[in-house]
Amino acid sequence: MILHRRKVSSFTSMQIAAAGDRALLITLSGASSARLRAAAERARDIAGVVAAIVGHESIYVIGTNDRAAVQRAVDQASESNAGSQVKHRINVSFHDDYALDLSEFLARVDVTREHFLQRLPSIRLSVRYLGFRAGFAYLDGWPAEWAMPRRATSRNRVPGGSFGIAAAMAGFYPVDSPGGWNILGRTDAPLWDPTREPPNLFAPGDEIEIVPTLNVEPPLRRFEPAESRLYVGDPIAEIITPGQLTTIVGPPDWSRLEHGLPPGGPFDEEAAAIANVAVGNPPGAPLLECVLVGPKIRTERRLAFCDADLNIRDTNDIGRIHGMRGYLAIEGGIDEMRLRYAEAPTVVKKGDTLWSAAVPGGAMDRRGRRSSTEPLTVHIMRGPHDAPPLPEEWEVTPQMNRVGIRLRPLKPIDVKLPADLPSLGAQFGTLQWHADGTLMALGPDHPVTGGYLQPATVISSERWKLAQLAPGDHIKLIAV
Repeated sequence: MILHRRKVSSFTSMQIAAAGDRALLITLSGASSARLRAAAERARDIAGVVAAIVGHESIYVIGTNDRAAVQRAVDQASESNAGSQVKHRINVSFHDDYALDLSEFLARVDVTREHFLQRLPSIRLSVRYLGFRAGFAYLDGWPAEWAMPRRATSRNRVPGGSFGIAAAMAGFYPVDSPGGWNILGRTDAPLWDPTREPPNLFAPGDEIEIVPTLNVEPPLRRFEPAESRLYVGDPIAEIITPGQLTTIVGPPDWSRLEHGLPPGGPFDEEAAAIANVAVGNPPGAPLLECVLVGPKIRTERRLAFCDADLNIRDTNDIGRIHGMRGYLAIEGGIDEMRLRYAEAPTVVKKGDTLWSAAVPGGAMDRRGRRSSTEPLTVHIMRGPHDAPPLPEEWEVTPQMNRVGIRLRPLKPIDVKLPADLPSLGAQFGTLQWHADGTLMALGPDHPVTGGYLQPATVISSERWKLAQLAPGDHIKLIAV
């Protein structure tokens, strides 16, 4: 639902729309990359704001619904305050082994390979924003006459370092990942290194010159994680059996969004907080998130397990969980055992040692008990996009993890949905409506940006219900 629209001289128009109960989407049609970055920097200074995600022509501000404050931030933003630019010269090999779609591209745009390679060094690409995967930079400046639609079918694996295009955007894949862009070459540049600060080579506003490397196989460099690392705390527990899927999750780290990474955090924030407080930890201390079957551990410290109904028990052998997810807290907290810029939480294995996070004690008011039948109704707020009304009844599919949960409509949908929109930010609880009619309810490890219709957002107090959904469940989405 669009809440505010006005004309602004430096871009075509501004629209402000609610994105749930604690976020706003500001669309700045025609704005330059520098103006978007400057507006995002201003927005991050607003009280309560934890993140401002730059999209293709928008800013997604998380932590406030104060439209007036956001409008002032945008009005006061100046391109001169958009930050410094770094210029990069990036060697790219167009060897046939790497240029998977180059022949098709050349035929489509009707240019020779020689002309293509000669012109490339004169093209100046600039980083518009980060998203999709860790450190993935969306690049402006690709010639319009060389535009090419993304592939009809995505590849299951695109090698890290690959250079690709989709429509008039270009980009480098920093790490191995699925992808549907047309792959024209590959670089050996260290695009992403989670041990580095910052981990991403490219930042919004940077300028990139491509230097063709003809028929030479570059020595591709890959990050190899260290076999061990030093822990600040003490060893506090041993994993006897890991359960079905047990991960170590800490509080959301909003700074990760600036590098194209999700903030993370527990899927069921309330259950995690209650487990922590039961052992004297602060509500956001790192702990174990358990799916379906919990672990058996050996420890001499206090522990507490909280299930979907907020029942607390102090056992070291969890077994079958009541609900989809539960949380096991250990006194002192658990070291997350991962690099700050790792893409996903650490999955514990049999024989692993858990280390203390050395967190201080904390307290919170315990909320009322919940019923495991509650997840059958999930309350949402319409927007940020104007969209056809969502059907109420949906079925949970087996396609689910911490990234998101795919929902299938119980009745056929007779509406035409856009297949591709300008990429925009997202948050835990965003509902993305895909062209095939399914909904993706995003979890705490969601993609930072995406070009999908966002018809509604789960209200923040009910995101825990997403954590407790199981395949085959039927739910109702009720707008408030």
